[in-house]
Amino acid sequence: MIKYTFLRFVKKLKHEKYLLFSIFIVLCTLLLFINVGTYGVVESSDARYAEISREMLESGDYIHPTLLNIQHYHKPPLTYQLTALGYQIFGVNELGARFFLQLSLLIQLLLVYALSNILFGNRGTALWAAIIYFSFPLTLISTRNLTTDSFLATFVLLSIYSWVKYRKYGKFRYLYLTAISLALGFYTKGPVVLLLPLVFIIAYNRIEKSKNRFGVHHLLSLVVFLGISLWWFVFLIRENGAFADYFLGRQTVERFGKDVFNRSEPFWYFVAFAPLVGLPWLLILPYLMVQNRKSILKKGINSVLTLSFVIPLVFFSISTSKRILYILPFYSILAMLTANLLANLISSKEKVIDRSVTIFSMIVLLVATATMFIHTNYVIPKGVGIASILLIVVILAIYRYLQGGRKFKPVLVSFLVSGFLLITSGLLMQKNELEFNISRPISNFIKSKNLQDRNILIYNTMKPSIAFDMRKPVISLYDGSNTLAREVQFEENSAWKSYFYDLTDSIDTNRLKGLMERPSVLVSYKHPLPENRQWLAKRFSTRKDIGKWHIYY
Repeated sequence: MIKYTFLRFVKKLKHEKYLLFSIFIVLCTLLLFINVGTYGVVESSDARYAEISREMLESGDYIHPTLLNIQHYHKPPLTYQLTALGYQIFGVNELGARFFLQLSLLIQLLLVYALSNILFGNRGTALWAAIIYFSFPLTLISTRNLTTDSFLATFVLLSIYSWVKYRKYGKFRYLYLTAISLALGFYTKGPVVLLLPLVFIIAYNRIEKSKNRFGVHHLLSLVVFLGISLWWFVFLIRENGAFADYFLGRQTVERFGKDVFNRSEPFWYFVAFAPLVGLPWLLILPYLMVQNRKSILKKGINSVLTLSFVIPLVFFSISTSKRILYILPFYSILAMLTANLLANLISSKEKVIDRSVTIFSMIVLLVATATMFIHTNYVIPKGVGIASILLIVVILAIYRYLQGGRKFKPVLVSFLVSGFLLITSGLLMQKNELEFNISRPISNFIKSKNLQDRNILIYNTMKPSIAFDMRKPVISLYDGSNTLAREVQFEENSAWKSYFYDLTDSIDTNRLKGLMERPSVLVSYKHPLPENRQWLAKRFSTRKDIGKWHIYY
């Protein structure tokens, strides 16, 4: 059986499009992992998820996540659990934190290719869709920022792929796979996972008739979904009934309608910024849609894909809470739609695509080249400028000498530029950690002075990155900052107060003075201590300023 499967795989590779896709996946793997662990965790989301996962691994409690040793139930724990597994494989470090993000994107690329091949019946178009998806800046950002969003996008894609397979071939294993993938998405980020797949399923069912009647398998798949998706929520509610109101109220209804976590943005936020993190293809997509407007308007797969991102986009725009990575799952749909519209574009309109991608690519590369000749506040290796010049030559050669379909050239060029940006961004973040809100230089300074065994006090800001870098708890000093508004209603005892001191409370202030009788390090960010808190600084003999950071010891 194994020999048969291997021979079948080799036979598939002999097909040109499978071979090209295999080469593409290998290149993506190299690009994703080449420098993923070379710079520290980034405030705030990347550092927050990395530290929660570290605390989960250290405590051995995989059910009750904590952030800076205070319980933290903003999201279901699957992302933390996967990251903790990454630590077990690679150690508690940046590679361990981001490993499964890279794997997540590689799985997404496989799914985009496989799903496009089913929907369009063309391996070439499927390859274009995968390359375009990788070329989106937002896709690459999701691999460098540890949040739930990349994992959610994977499960959304898997659920859509499974449903299409079920609808086309009627095999119940795909129905169960749809239920499992939606459940895992729910266990990643809650009910938001259902929005895009449900819109797609409703629209797709109009063009693909069911092979089966509603029956026992549908009911069992629903049971599977509920069992996997809700077990953690039910477990916590049984422990404490107050969790029911917390999950349904604060984390669902209030997140949609109120600015409960300081993430409010205007209605037009996604419409304005979605194209910018989808360059160059999302600026080209409206042109492609106009040129193929008949296929968009009539009943067919293009209309299904269009509805599948337009309706959820309206929903997310209405919601108060907005972050650009929230709409990451839409981009696989946009990549597939773009690839199919491009494949059906008449040859007389191809020049517009060529020029658009070329102009975008040259602007990016010329800016990178200019860094060799202008002074900036960032450390930019000369190799970035040299590589950009070489890439300009390669792109010109592609358009001048590469034989084959003209439409593939801009797809290939966008991939090369995206790979360049991915490697370059890693180099820039490695060389300019403080400028990119990475606190590892601060932690390294503390270690260089052999102060790591002291109490680390962080004044009036949440910096989980320092706790992650130091591999130990830090103590937060609250003085009115919203970033330190912690939720402590589920704490079962007062142990959390050992890591949190409220300077606006006289009892906590006296507790802190007692704590500071022991050796400590005080860190403040952006601004030196205010006049009424100078008594904190007077307890230290030395102050060191590093960028926006102030270290007292």
